[in-house]
Amino acid sequence: MKVRFHKSVVALACCTAVLALLSSAIFTAAQASAASATTGPRPNWVLKNGVWVPVVPANPNTPQGQVASMIQQLKAGHPGKVEDRASKWLKKNRSNPLVPQVLLLKGDARVAQGNLYSALFPYEDLLDNFPNSPLYNVALKREYDIAQAFLHGYKRHFLGMRILPVNGDAIKLLDRVQNRQRGSPLAELAGIRIANYYYLDHDYAEALSRYNDFLRRYPYSQFAPLASVRLAETSLAMFKGAKFDLTPLRDAEARLESLSETYPKLGKELQVKALEERIYQVEGKQELEIARTYWRLSKPKAAAFYYQRVINNWPDTQWATKARKELASRIPQEAGK
Repeated sequence: MKVRFHKSVVALACCTAVLALLSSAIFTAAQASAASATTGPRPNWVLKNGVWVPVVPANPNTPQGQVASMIQQLKAGHPGKVEDRASKWLKKNRSNPLVPQVLLLKGDARVAQGNLYSALFPYEDLLDNFPNSPLYNVALKREYDIAQAFLHGYKRHFLGMRILPVNGDAIKLLDRVQNRQRGSPLAELAGIRIANYYYLDHDYAEALSRYNDFLRRYPYSQFAPLASVRLAETSLAMFKGAKFDLTPLRDAEARLESLSETYPKLGKELQVKALEERIYQVEGKQELEIARTYWRLSKPKAAAFYYQRVINNWPDTQWATKARKELASRIPQEAGK
């Protein structure tokens, strides 16, 4: 019992550390863009060292002055106050051009407090209602970072405890990133992250679909070689034997051959040859099973044909050795041909 408790404490500590790290990374980015990202040049504001600042300090009683104050408060490490002020500001100034900035501030303040799930609501408000804002891509990157945190073990609150997994929400977020910013580097990262998630989760059917989709969308991506190798591995993992179609394996094999020819050094690093050998062995075994099936169905000519195929096409394998032995004992008249 003590050992179990010790392990759970260690696991909880690890998870907390990961969450703290991810929240810190998101908050650091939040601080930077909270200060620098705006809805664009405005009268009486000027860009200095990547930060929009008022030429003359804004009146703290005006909406603009309140936004400038919230930016400074968030930088100073008071996210709770910023969240409260942002909520009140948005109720009074919904038609103000600074609304996207304040929505971003509200989400960033929630991230800084560790409330990643609730931070999505103001980010989504910005993305849905202000698609032409320069802050659009900033908010999208925030959602990508939150999806990453979700996949690294972050959990939602339930009954005062963080116990609800949010992996499904993470995948939905990453899908949205792909669809909202098609063809961008961020969309590319989201696409490969989704495929890798299903691969590592051993959901090979979904991984196969996602890697195919990734290669269709981003054929020249830096991640395309890895996706090609993973595609072959998932095809192998899903292969069920002689009754099943070999086409996915052969497609994967052709893709691997192309990869080895185009990127010989990378192919070696990704152990493409070892994977090709596994496919080669599976194909030989499958052909041998077909020969045995025809033999059981009392079709000796068809069985002999497939035995010979194994012997000729996979001569250096255990399957060829077995094929020769079975052909000689079952259909001796065909063995010498």
